[in-house]
Amino acid sequence: MGQYKKVKQAINRKFPEIDSNDNLKTAINLMAKANASVLAVKVNGELIGIVTVSDVMHGIANDYDLEHTKISTFMTECRIDGKSASGTLCIQLDEDQDAFSAIKVMYEGGINHLLVSGSGNEMLGIVSSLDLVKLIAAE
Repeated sequence: MGQYKKVKQAINRKFPEIDSNDNLKTAINLMAKANASVLAVKVNGELIGIVTVSDVMHGIANDYDLEHTKISTFMTECRIDGKSASGTLCIQLDEDQDAFSAIKVMYEGGINHLLVSGSGNEMLGIVSSLDLVKLIAAE
C-alpha cells in the first residue's frame, strides 16, 4: 500500500511566495487567500526558506506586531542547496524518494513541510505530511 509511490506524485508545484521583508500580516493574508499552510520565502527571486502556519501561530501567540514583524525574523531558513546561511543542513527530499521514507523523515524531524528538489538540485515544490498521507491512501 503506497510504498512504491514517489514524492513527486504529491508535490505542490504551485505554492505561494512571500518576500522576507514582508510582514506577519501579509503572511496571514496570503495563507488565507491561497488556502495554504506554507509559503516559500524568497529574496530577489532566490528561495531562502519557508514560513508555515505553525510559525505564524507562534508569532501571534507571542504577541508579535502584525504590521512590523518581518517574515525573516521567524521563518525557517533553508536553501535548496541543502544549507542555510548559517551553514546548518536543511531537511529536504528528492522527488524520487518513496512516500513512506519521506514520512519517516518528517516524523523524525518533527516537521510537516519539506522542500523537494529534482535531479539538478532545482526547487520543484513543497510537500506536506498531509499530501503524503493522501498519496498513500489513494489506492
